Amino acid sequence: MTDGPGLDLGRTRDVGLLFRDSGGIYARYLGLLVLIGLAVCAPVQLVVSGIGLEELTSGYRADEPIGRTAVSAVVSFFVITPLITAATIFVLRAIEKGEKPRPGPALQGALDVFTPLFLAVLIATTGILLGLLALILPGIYLAVRWYFVTQVVVIEGKRGLEALTRSAAVSHDAFWRTLGILLLANLAAAAPSILVLTALTAVAESADSQAVLLIGEIATESLTTPFVAVVATLLFYDLGLRQARFGERA
Repeated sequence: MTDGPGLDLGRTRDVGLLFRDSGGIYARYLGLLVLIGLAVCAPVQLVVSGIGLEELTSGYRADEPIGRTAVSAVVSFFVITPLITAATIFVLRAIEKGEKPRPGPALQGALDVFTPLFLAVLIATTGILLGLLALILPGIYLAVRWYFVTQVVVIEGKRGLEALTRSAAVSHDAFWRTLGILLLANLAAAAPSILVLTALTAVAESADSQAVLLIGEIATESLTTPFVAVVATLLFYDLGLRQARFGERA
């Protein structure tokens, strides 16, 4: 079954076109992308934060213990974001072929590559943390250069250190452009999340229920992570094409 003319991933995009295409894809497939986000985020967060950290049954906590916050952040970084991003990539590739993207195959594809993806993200994160502990700036530099590890693992099938090397190569000579676009994408995603969570914090405090805030966090993460994944994936293709064309001219 086809779903329109498909998405042209084989073209370069300036910043305006990159965000315009990302926004168009996100809006058109909003239900599908949010469903994928919920399918990943909800069970993981409900088990880890809801049951493990007792947020489903506890009263509202104005000051979260740093350990609880750290656990939630680690799970999101190593499990939720990579899986949602991988599934989103499979959605984009289906659209590229003119096929109708479906949540089942996209999620299954993400689960199939999760082990090598997790290992690559773990290696990258270790290097980034060492860079941050050293002088901070090296950590930021590595975070940008290795940002496309998920795309490399899913799209190009690279593994381990090879995935990190390829991610760094794609963003070679485009550090500031990559950093700027990724910051804009994350800021665009963070703005509505902050507004929603601010409102829900008041509701959670009034109801004396941490579960209200947890549900809000699941909803906002499911809404925003796919958008950032779409932007980052289109940027990955764009950088690769620009690099290839520059190599041809050279």
